[in-house]
Amino acid sequence: MGAYQVLIVGAGFAGSEAAYRLAREGVRVGLLTQSLDSVMMPFLPPKPPFPPGSLLERAYDPADPRLWTFHARAKYLLEAERNLHLFQATATGLLLEGSRVVGVSTWEGPPVEAERVVLAVGSFLGARLRIGEVEEEAGRLSEASYPDLFQHLLALGFRFLEREGEVPETPTTPGYRVRYHAFHPEEWEAATFRLKRLEGLYGLGLCVREGDYALMSQEGLRLAEHLLHELG
Repeated sequence: MGAYQVLIVGAGFAGSEAAYRLAREGVRVGLLTQSLDSVMMPFLPPKPPFPPGSLLERAYDPADPRLWTFHARAKYLLEAERNLHLFQATATGLLLEGSRVVGVSTWEGPPVEAERVVLAVGSFLGARLRIGEVEEEAGRLSEASYPDLFQHLLALGFRFLEREGEVPETPTTPGYRVRYHAFHPEEWEAATFRLKRLEGLYGLGLCVREGDYALMSQEGLRLAEHLLHELG
């Protein structure tokens, strides 16, 4: 059923880590991102220790901690996996067959079908970014949020908590704050990452749990292990 066994929406640290692990185990994975230029792009240089054997560990080079080169190494490793398709699109809603999720609709038009869908959309649901007195609809600097997907999830009855994150000023970027929505703890199972309201749907990363890069990487690996068990 579908083009992918697992479709992961969001190519941040958690989503990319899960996709990389699954693909290396032979699972057909689609990794959807709104921007190929921001795949696994950190705000600040990641700091070890990292999960052994993880994509985060493989992409990290202590001799070159620049954010762009870290992103480039991670993206190269993802694109080198033959079972993984990294592509650019904007998810606008879930495709349903009864109570089961079978893919996502996209702003670009073509639907993307999958046996299982993982929402790893970070701080991009119902997100508002503020720099000084200026506020815009964005999940992080220069990156649009997922307004259509968020409204679709609300219409399906999902409940959310509002959270706020702060990104400090760096020599090249201003500091800013982001208010965003994460799934209510009663909507998902911490052990399996399942979003209980629908079958075949999972939540991962900041949209369910707060944490640093290493924790997001670890959570991605943990979800991958659970899905590998499910897929047999």
